[in-house]
Amino acid sequence: MHSSRRTLLTLALLLSVSSALASSPGLDELADQLKEASDFRVRVSAALQLGKSLTNDAVAPLVAALDDGNASVRAAAAAALKNLGDQAALDALKAHRADKSEAVRAQVLAAIKSLEEERISGPKPKVLIKIGMMKNESGVKSKKIESQLADASRRKLSALPRVRVLPAEGSEPAETSPDKPSSVPMVMVTGNISELKASRDGRSITYSASVEYVLHTMPEQAIAAKVSGRASATASEREAEDASALAELRRSVLEAAIASALRRAPPALLAAAHL
Repeated sequence: MHSSRRTLLTLALLLSVSSALASSPGLDELADQLKEASDFRVRVSAALQLGKSLTNDAVAPLVAALDDGNASVRAAAAAALKNLGDQAALDALKAHRADKSEAVRAQVLAAIKSLEEERISGPKPKVLIKIGMMKNESGVKSKKIESQLADASRRKLSALPRVRVLPAEGSEPAETSPDKPSSVPMVMVTGNISELKASRDGRSITYSASVEYVLHTMPEQAIAAKVSGRASATASEREAEDASALAELRRSVLEAAIASALRRAPPALLAAAHL
């Protein structure tokens, strides 16, 4: 869609998570705890949880915590940065090699070593993802919609750090695939478009979409968690008369619903992988 058309759209993202993780603190809450909690034990816990978040957005608060007044918090931050494996933290870690605490220095040096090794060999995945069935139960009959769900899901999941999405079945033999380390836990992700509809208000049209993902532990395929997302967008009167603009609007809404659902996928993936 042209930028002039995009300015006429209003996207409203609504995120919901349904699983045992629904009450777990989000990234922003963990970052606030790490920065502001008076109890150092809360800050340590927040740092360690950020290290398991599978998101590069955790790097900045963890780097800041390398200057925390408590050595346990600084050590936890260094360990978390090692776990994240983001090369962006390397310079900050090197700047803290002379920390006054021996325990912190040991964690910092271990993190530096790990990141430098991975810079050469490539990051090691913590979770393998197998893309399962992607269904369209919205009532809108279109194979393109299922393809969009599958393609967007694969793309967004592949962008997560420490995650490796396995090739689609049939693209190469699973037994010989170099992308399937046997020691790394696998999670299967299936998806469903439960809603994709248009409603008219006067001359404007609003599209809304709802997407749900189910995360399964492997190989037993037991359901471990569910994450869901919803998005809507409104076309202007001029766009409502343009078939190509409406098609792009529907595509954008579905992509936004997918993004909102997968925004909270990392902790669910770790839980499904028993990490």
